[in-house]
Amino acid sequence: MAKITIVLEDTIDDASVGKDGYFYSHLDLSSCGVPENFWALQWNGSTGHIEYNSPMIQNDEITELPGWANACVTKWDEAKSAQEAAEAEAARIAAEAEASAAEAEQAP
Repeated sequence: MAKITIVLEDTIDDASVGKDGYFYSHLDLSSCGVPENFWALQWNGSTGHIEYNSPMIQNDEITELPGWANACVTKWDEAKSAQEAAEAEAARIAAEAEASAAEAEQAP
């Protein structure tokens, strides 16, 4: 299983999610059911811990990724898909521009 890191930057709608060391920032996790006082989650693939932003709440050691964390990973997956789609579109546009330039050079 992947290594997962979830960190709230300032608010629930400004978070960073990492999967195997690759991060997407400024993600909105407000629909993921993240617990109150959550600050960060570290998951090494089989165990991990949840850190809270209150000194009154002790960190939780976990042996299973919580459902809300899986929802956060889905947000990461969506961000990755959006990035890949944007990169593919940019490559397509660049290829079209290159082909047009080559045609223009060959025109009499």
